[in-house]
Amino acid sequence: METDTELPRYSASRVNTYLDCPRKWGFRYVEHVPPESRSAAMALGRAVHSALEHFHLELLDGQKPEPKDVIQIFTADFEAELDDGVDFKSNESANLLRRQGADLVFEYVKAYADRAVAAVEVPFTVPLADPETGELFPYLLHGWFDVLWDGDQIGEIKTSARRFDEGTLARKLQLHAYAYAYRQLHGRDPIIKVVQLLKNRRPEIAEHEVHRAVGDDAWFVHLVAAVARGIEAGSFPP
Repeated sequence: METDTELPRYSASRVNTYLDCPRKWGFRYVEHVPPESRSAAMALGRAVHSALEHFHLELLDGQKPEPKDVIQIFTADFEAELDDGVDFKSNESANLLRRQGADLVFEYVKAYADRAVAAVEVPFTVPLADPETGELFPYLLHGWFDVLWDGDQIGEIKTSARRFDEGTLARKLQLHAYAYAYRQLHGRDPIIKVVQLLKNRRPEIAEHEVHRAVGDDAWFVHLVAAVARGIEAGSFPP
């Protein structure tokens, strides 16, 4: 009998990759083929995420950092991302994305400086079990909460080009993973706050409140288990 530490772990992002294209999953995680390119938008998102992690940690420590200090961290991280090499679209440039990122960080720090932070970048690993039947699958769900705010609120921060509609939010598997894991860990229903940093000509922050019902957990668990079985069977069709 395998112990929890020996059980295969699956994250929502890996499950999504398999659902989008099993062949891509095989290339990335079995054959370890490096990606041909890395988008500038991805580099921007990583640098923004890193700067806001610092911001949240400062708030958790009782500090209140100035926007300019958080922007300095973003700028340094973005330059490091550029040094690793990125591909720009025809309408992108390093200067444009650097300015957009700084503006988005500024707006976020202004908007969330008074939000009480409970924890930052929290890893989770929980068993995969059907809440209706009690069936326990030989897999673990693994991931991270970007930020936890007081009042059972999970913050999911995304740098985006366009605002999510209700259909997009309803389909996001990551949010199912958050809700399931939080209930497993705390026995309470979370409120998920999806915070979009929108790369408009005029920077904008959009917050969406999302709930996932307990009844959704069984569907989610069986989906992850089905993907895991496909991976174990070596099924990687195009």
